[in-house]
Amino acid sequence: MIFSSVDIGDYISPLAFGMAVDKVADVRHAAIKALSGCYSKFNSENAEVQTEIFLDDCHRVFASSQDWKLRQVYINLCESIYKLHVDTPDQYALRFLGRLLLLKEDPVVNARLSLGTFIYQNLVNNGKHENSLFLFLLNKFNLLEFYIGLSDDWRSQIDECLQILLVDRDRDVRASVGGVYQPRGTSLSSENLNDDSDSSIQNNTITLGDEQQN
Repeated sequence: MIFSSVDIGDYISPLAFGMAVDKVADVRHAAIKALSGCYSKFNSENAEVQTEIFLDDCHRVFASSQDWKLRQVYINLCESIYKLHVDTPDQYALRFLGRLLLLKEDPVVNARLSLGTFIYQNLVNNGKHENSLFLFLLNKFNLLEFYIGLSDDWRSQIDECLQILLVDRDRDVRASVGGVYQPRGTSLSSENLNDDSDSSIQNNTITLGDEQQN
């Protein structure tokens, strides 16, 4: 049976949102896949009403949540939707990237680590990046067509986000975006160079764990 966008918006999407706030990590993972499918359906059928409701719920339930695990759900949902390639770069940025990049200064390490890993491994890979802060790190820096297709303002916001994460006080967060970033003529503070990681995620492995509390 094929469901219409209206049926998905009325029944399946609300159910998936309910699963996405579950205490069990595996349930949240399954909900992320379901929500990504809902978004893809809305997009393919140009269901503007359902899309707007979906986006409002994502921002309200996940991105603005006081629970770090739900903010991390938002990051993982953004990654899942990104990998569907159903949006143009600027459309995706307008719908998701603004709220996503605000999490660069999230108080919880696991959220910042999830953000850094997603952006570094997906949004900035496979191309040449010139006139960027990353020239301090690499002679050549790779970017996806996604990054190249973004407007200058969005690219600047991504660069700013990565610059902040590259000097994060947590070493796992720094490693997730390529290591410790040190601009010319400056030095990192002893706090930023502290190797005592406070994250519960090692080796750049992202999980929706339940161990750390907000």
